[in-house]
Amino acid sequence: MQHILIVEDNRDIAALYQRALFKYQHTLVSSAEKALEKLKDQTYDLIILDLHLAEMSGLHLLEHIRTQPDGEKVKVFVISADDLLKPKCEALGVQAWMTKPIEIDVFMDMVDRWVNQPATHK
Repeated sequence: MQHILIVEDNRDIAALYQRALFKYQHTLVSSAEKALEKLKDQTYDLIILDLHLAEMSGLHLLEHIRTQPDGEKVKVFVISADDLLKPKCEALGVQAWMTKPIEIDVFMDMVDRWVNQPATHK
């Protein structure tokens, strides 16, 4: 079964993602720091990433992921209310981008597409 890491600090949005992703195994964390801890011990088929997090930003987490061995293979789906960071995220190789507020059916289509896609090499 595919495993998704959700990095989202808004409880309502996180709950929405969890309900929508019921058919997938998923882990929810509310900070980039907690995500880093999870990434040390587990590999994920997809990371759903909010950019605006309390301490370390999602963008810094993405940059960190990309510097790790095989980090370019990690599939990342960014969901943000801020389109200004989209070019930077695309330069870092995100597979998908969605602007909040999301349409849940479009969200699920994108998740289904990317979680089942084989890892790619840069």
